[in-house]
Amino acid sequence: MPTYTLRTAFTQQDLERFYATGTNIVVAKPNGGGAPNVAWIVFRPLIDNSMTWTDEYGIYASNTDLIAGAVLSQMSKTGYPAEPAKMYELAPAGAFVGPGSNTPAGSYTALNSYDNLPKGYLTFGLYQRAEVNGSRVDANAVSAAPVLYGSTAQITPFTTVYLWTQSSVVGNSVITTVTSEQTIVTFGGSVTQVSLRYDATTGKFVPASPAAMEEGLALDYKDPSL
Repeated sequence: MPTYTLRTAFTQQDLERFYATGTNIVVAKPNGGGAPNVAWIVFRPLIDNSMTWTDEYGIYASNTDLIAGAVLSQMSKTGYPAEPAKMYELAPAGAFVGPGSNTPAGSYTALNSYDNLPKGYLTFGLYQRAEVNGSRVDANAVSAAPVLYGSTAQITPFTTVYLWTQSSVVGNSVITTVTSEQTIVTFGGSVTQVSLRYDATTGKFVPASPAAMEEGLALDYKDPSL
């Protein structure tokens, strides 16, 4: 599986401003092709930072509702990594079983057979390991969606990451409000390592050097969603 590395650089003045305002760096992934709804990784930056992850995932289930700021406490999860294109079942006993039958390629599939009626649904999603500045984050969620009892979730992961600055956000939590410009970084193919620097004049992350754009790096930007 490919391994990806995201490097980010800041000035001392940036760090002083972040500290004064309680601002951290948020990294997230798209959810179902749309904007992220989970803060995957949140970290307090240093002058130079390195975040590394492998394109592998596990599946989790949570009884947490998708309310802004809610931490996605995982009541059960598969082993890591889970196998793509295979069926996993959250069994009546509350544990995942599988892998089972074949499912669509490129996706992870889970059947909700856990009876928590009268509520009648759980939150399912993918979790992914990462290492940030030498510290490992083992099982933070990268996606989340409600799944009815007796229904199946088919989850397709993305190599794209969203990167932005924000206060009062923690990793592995539901996020519905984004207060700053998001930088969208597309990994995949020949792009496995990306180096960016924070531009305080725009609030965006930009290539650390002009050469990065020549190597096939694609960046996009998204306005805050208040």
